[in-house]
This record gives sequence, C-alpha cells and structure tokens, in this order.
Amino acid sequence: MAGRYSAKEVAAALEISLSTLSKYVMALEAAGFRFETGKCNARLFDEKELATLRRMIETASSEKLPPGQAANLIGQNAFFSVIDNRLCALEEQQAHILAMHTELAEKIARLPTQRVPDYTPPPFLSFPRQKGGFLRFLSK
Repeated sequence: MAGRYSAKEVAAALEISLSTLSKYVMALEAAGFRFETGKCNARLFDEKELATLRRMIETASSEKLPPGQAANLIGQNAFFSVIDNRLCALEEQQAHILAMHTELAEKIARLPTQRVPDYTPPPFLSFPRQKGGFLRFLSK
C-alpha cells in the first residue's frame, strides 16, 4: 500500500469492520491525533496513520485495554517521543555552541596583547569647580 487510503481499504488491511475502525479513529482523535479528510469529509489514511492504528490494536489486545485507553497510551508515547526528539536536538545544539565557544576562546587567546597606555585628560580640560548657589554668595 502506498499513498492515501480510504476507510474501507484501511479496514480491509487491518481486518476489522468499518464501525470498529471508526471507533478506533475517534479514540485516537480524542487522544490528540489528527487525520486528513478528503472530499465530503471522508478520512484519508497514509502509511504512518495505518501503523498507528496497528499499534493501537496491538496495544489494546496485549494490554487488554479498551480503545480509548489504548489511544491515550499511544498518544502519551508519541508525546514522549516528540519530547525526546526535541531534547536530543537541544543537546546537539548545546554541543555545537560549546564547540563554537571553545574555538572562539582559543582564537581570543591567540590574539596579540597590546598594552593600552593610561589616559589622563589634558590640563586644559580640568576646570576648577565653582561653588554654586548660596555658598557662592557667601564667598564674595
């Protein structure tokens, strides 16, 4: 099977009835999964969705769970998988940033050091501070 499949084709591939497929799909949608719809709002399935349905059927039968609980379990596993993928991506980015930091620190260490002379302002910029306000009046 390749491409998009109708509900009838998926039910035949999974060896279940259309009503059972509908229950499974509704349970998965309640758990957060989304299925593409075609003309007249008919659901279309791809290989990934077919694999998800197979996994749900296997989980429901092996764990002896109703479809809704099996769908929630698969949804949690999918959610944790997404989180794991994102964490791995962040760890890779962190490793890359640390490598760049190390490289930059090495480049900075290789820069020639120059002594910057101390700056003292020229004497014409040093003005005597005048007394202000009432103290200025008293000094006259």
